[in-house]
Amino acid sequence: MNLSPIATLHTPFPEKFGIPRQSGIVDSAIGRVEMLPEFNRIDFVRGLESFTHLWLITVFDQSPPWDGKATVRPPRLGGNERLGVFATRSPNRPNPIGLSLVRLLKIETHPRLVLHVAGIDAVDGTPVLDIKPYLPWCESRPEAAADWAGRAPEQRPIESIILPPDLRQVMGEELATMVTELLRLESQPAYHSASERTYGMAIAGWNIKWQLQGDLVIVTEATRLG
Repeated sequence: MNLSPIATLHTPFPEKFGIPRQSGIVDSAIGRVEMLPEFNRIDFVRGLESFTHLWLITVFDQSPPWDGKATVRPPRLGGNERLGVFATRSPNRPNPIGLSLVRLLKIETHPRLVLHVAGIDAVDGTPVLDIKPYLPWCESRPEAAADWAGRAPEQRPIESIILPPDLRQVMGEELATMVTELLRLESQPAYHSASERTYGMAIAGWNIKWQLQGDLVIVTEATRLG
């Protein structure tokens, strides 16, 4: 079996920490699916503009090789409970294949074929193996049960994210919106609770740092990388 990428997914996330754990949670997280040269023809996506959402089949190329273990510790359960790898979305699996449901914003055809998508959940440079249109009539099942993962992750109230006006002005409104949405997801590990700890993530060419103070998430620094 030989699988080769058809495109490269470019995202604001140069590293894994801080990336939404599922696609579609942070709609302001915008990505570009840049087709590789052999697929850089409009014929490959003819008719795709008729769909609002797409499935991206990707490769977890930055995850360590599967260690052979049958169970993993899902972050959703605080990292304290083990479940079977095939009962989770863990990137550490026998075949490191990812699945992301994204919103199609536009199709760029010049100078190269690029799909602009929203709601991405992947690190920058992720290889894309395939693109498929999302079909709501058969792929949306309201009656389906998912037990411990049956609901979207809880988010902090938007008013609990404190982004000082001077930092908001420095980073710009678009980045500030994405940072706010990401911090509502509580990116830090569930077992970390010390308020004096400073967390940081790289996003869209910036290094963002924040602290937890009670129920508040306070952004303390925003500096350009490099």
